[in-house]
Amino acid sequence: MKKLVWLLLMINTGLLTYFNLDRILPSAPQAKHAEIDPEKISVLSQKEIEVLPKKVVGASPALTPTATIATMASCYEWGVFSAANLTGAQSAADKLSLHGTVKEQTSQQAKRFWIYNPPFKTSQEAQVKAAELNALGIEDIFVVQEAKWKNAISFGTFEDESLALKLMSELKAKGVKNVAKALRYQGEGHSSLIFNNLAEAEAARLRELKPDFPEANLKEITCH
Repeated sequence: MKKLVWLLLMINTGLLTYFNLDRILPSAPQAKHAEIDPEKISVLSQKEIEVLPKKVVGASPALTPTATIATMASCYEWGVFSAANLTGAQSAADKLSLHGTVKEQTSQQAKRFWIYNPPFKTSQEAQVKAAELNALGIEDIFVVQEAKWKNAISFGTFEDESLALKLMSELKAKGVKNVAKALRYQGEGHSSLIFNNLAEAEAARLRELKPDFPEANLKEITCH
């Protein structure tokens, strides 16, 4: 009889435990979803979307057509040149594989006001002077190689005389001596060269010819 009572007691205990497992054993942790606060949601503008970081998926930049950076080309005018210097300028440009179209200048357009130090006796003296000027913070200069003005130091040429006079005053204020101004190439028979679709590297090569053609400026113009 006692065995029967114990058996029934064990059965009841087992059933009670089985149907109350969720209360007896700890339940597995449930992942909580982040709560969304509607008041903190904002709609991005098109401008804000455009500045967001963008992830590039796919081929490497070297193989992607859109990764190729196009070289921008511009148009330039180089001048002015006297009739005597025009041929030399064309020849110098041809050696760089750059071919310009001749544009005739009127007498007024041909005027250039040049600010310079008169020619030094030797190239060495001119280079020493140029270094002294650089030390004063004057960097936009070069030693002229043109035969007539060889070893002069050029500070710039201007179409507007007031700009030339302004530079002249600034140089004197910095202690530069023997600054002179000359009116070059007034009258007829003067031209400039027009170059279309030049890359910046090609324009830089033309600028390197400045010591040989101090009267000429290279300026970017509107392409036609």
